[in-house]
Amino acid sequence: MSYFNHYPQRKDYIILLIIWLIALAIDRTWLFLDESIPAYDQSAHLTVALYHYKVFQNFNIFSGDWWLSLWQLTPSYRAPFVYICTVPFLMLFGRGSDQASLVNLLYTAMIILSVYHLGNFLFNNRKTSITASIFCLLFPILGIIRTDYLLDYGLTAIVILTFTVLTIWKDSYIRFSSWGLTIVLGIGIGLIMLAKPTGIIFILVPSIWTLISFIKKRRFTKLIQTCLSLMIAWLICHFWYGVNWLTIITSALKANQVGKGEGDPSATTIAGWLYYPQMIPESIGLPILSVSIGILLVYLIKYRFNTDLISVNLHKSARIWLLVTLVSSYIICTLGTNKDIRFILPCFPIISLILADLFNLIENIHFDRLRLTTLVLSGIVLLNNLFPLPLIQAWGGKHLPNDDARKYPLDKLINKINETDLYLRSNLGVIPVSAPQINEFTLDYFGTLADFRVYGRKLTTNLSRIEQDLQYFSWYVTRENEPNEPGESGETKRKLKSVVESSTDLKLQGDWILPGRDKLRLYHRKNPYVVVQKISNTESGISIEKVEISQQLILDKNNPVTYQITGSWDDLQNGLLLLKWQNDQSYWYHDHAIGLGNLYCGIKCHPEGSFRVKEDLATFVPKTLPLGKYQLSALYLDRRNNKITSLNIPDITVNVTDVGTVEKSPPLDLVTRTSQLAQELQQGKLNNLFVQISNFNQYDPTQDYLKQIEFAGNYHLQKEPKNLNWRYTLVLSQLLQRQVPELIQNLIELTKYDAENPYTYLYLAFVYLYNFQPVQAEPNLAIAEKLKPDIPELKTLKKVTNIMKFLPLQWFSTKE
Repeated sequence: MSYFNHYPQRKDYIILLIIWLIALAIDRTWLFLDESIPAYDQSAHLTVALYHYKVFQNFNIFSGDWWLSLWQLTPSYRAPFVYICTVPFLMLFGRGSDQASLVNLLYTAMIILSVYHLGNFLFNNRKTSITASIFCLLFPILGIIRTDYLLDYGLTAIVILTFTVLTIWKDSYIRFSSWGLTIVLGIGIGLIMLAKPTGIIFILVPSIWTLISFIKKRRFTKLIQTCLSLMIAWLICHFWYGVNWLTIITSALKANQVGKGEGDPSATTIAGWLYYPQMIPESIGLPILSVSIGILLVYLIKYRFNTDLISVNLHKSARIWLLVTLVSSYIICTLGTNKDIRFILPCFPIISLILADLFNLIENIHFDRLRLTTLVLSGIVLLNNLFPLPLIQAWGGKHLPNDDARKYPLDKLINKINETDLYLRSNLGVIPVSAPQINEFTLDYFGTLADFRVYGRKLTTNLSRIEQDLQYFSWYVTRENEPNEPGESGETKRKLKSVVESSTDLKLQGDWILPGRDKLRLYHRKNPYVVVQKISNTESGISIEKVEISQQLILDKNNPVTYQITGSWDDLQNGLLLLKWQNDQSYWYHDHAIGLGNLYCGIKCHPEGSFRVKEDLATFVPKTLPLGKYQLSALYLDRRNNKITSLNIPDITVNVTDVGTVEKSPPLDLVTRTSQLAQELQQGKLNNLFVQISNFNQYDPTQDYLKQIEFAGNYHLQKEPKNLNWRYTLVLSQLLQRQVPELIQNLIELTKYDAENPYTYLYLAFVYLYNFQPVQAEPNLAIAEKLKPDIPELKTLKKVTNIMKFLPLQWFSTKE
């Protein structure tokens, strides 16, 4: 009888529903009792999920910009599938970690149903299928992961679902169902690639095996279906990969090196190959493992000289199929340098089927009682891992609920920041600490949870960057009695803490007692660079009320300047000041967003009335400018509609001189800093450039400075198309925002206005290659080589071009 003609009895689904409800009861009870603070990884994942929630507040399926903003939220190998699945639960139930973890109930249902149908198809045995589904409930590792918010559980669900479809599809001959499964298989593969790129390894070998069998048996229809399935998979995931493929590769390579730093055993050692096997007993529970293997041994002994042993061959192909999948996944995972039991989580549904098959090899009343006893014991083992039960401690206590939130009042710290800066987005500098409860990821999550108003960012671990880091944050957090750490990193942390706590520019804003009588201290800048206050002014429109600046500005220095701007909230929040200090022939710009782009009080916060924004900044006078008097002019650019308005300002004239010094100045805004880096880009000096850009992204966690450059640069280049500094500054903005079509067009313009610069052609060729357009890259590399043949990167880019010309990926690229 065909699998598709076999309809499971209704009571099977009732049993599966009961299994799911038991999982729901256990998981939600644990979460009800737990008041822990999410650790590093969990906090990072929850924060990204909240950003997906924020993007979906303005859902627009027909907007290319909306889709780009969605894909850009996950530039690393941590793909968006799980986060997107979480959004409906956040919308329906709230934005907390418990609400986010509700998505795991969906994944549990997927795993239970997939394992059941896979077991039915392979073994044609309802008892084995239901047993495997029960095992997926009882395995301690799956029970622990179900109460966490991590990518691995969602990946496990989509992998086992896709593997089930692959298994059924490869042997399906009915025309309608076969083509339907082809589509579902393509969707499944695409979603695996959107869940975690490395997830494909769990179905890689069985997929290749299936394809080889199709070729050997000349099953041309299946080969056509295979191509269709892969095309569907690519259509689903290629937009995300197209935007992020380079950062996905680099972040994955970086993550793979983490294991070396953590001391994970190498695949070249016996310890490396035994790493995962030795964790299996505690991951699946000793009762299930020992009884399943025991029944297998009894079965083999019982039928050793009996021809009935032949009956075991009835499911030989099914067992080989599962074992090949399991062993191949284990080998590939072991070859990686970074090891964790989570990384082989998609193997456990396969293990559940293999063990369920062994578990039910012998049918009689005595073994039925043994099986029932084993399931009860396994349930106790699971509960003992999750709850503080007075049972065998060697089997339990792995993942108990706790009350960290009461001991570590991070929500109070975040509230203190928001109460102080009612109308500002705040960036909190965090000295790297070893505690899982207090770190930049966790503080960032709590700040994001508070309506996206506070960001937690790690301060430097490099001694040479301490002074710069301590200029660009207005808030800092330190912890008393942090354990001493050896080496430069430890020295940097101690110096940072000492400098913060002794700084005369900072004041203690609040402190809280932690466990062990430690103290958490919050510091705030006494004179913040941006201050916002509500005023009673009823005048409409933007106005620069006051500009405070020295009459003598020093060439090639950061010169302090204070701007005071008034207007309505929406106009201030969406406004860009285009400031120009000029004389008859020369000028310099000081363009920036009002409040440096940090005016914010919540997603739906749009207060009425007028506000005053005071900015204490610095303006840099380029050393190439002639000395003399310069006058300020100002324009207002509305980011909502690109409308330009001329501003009436006080008559401000300064004298630029090369004599004198500036005693103390605020740091330069990031638009000006990026403009300075553009000169290094023009000269091909990239090493310092990207180090500094990484710093800037810490100082402006929303990277709004890139948007400011985009608006200002596009405006100025309409009037000054030959302004090379603005063009190269705009290149940096477009590159970092991955605006490929605009970046290509800008670089093409640069090849006209900076035609003798080989780096311009090199950058254009690189972007073409990034966009999988090797044919367009080739002539630009040739020009760059002609202008300067000794550029080190030329040889590499030429090799990449030659390789890409033979890859089909370019067929899917976005052409100009």
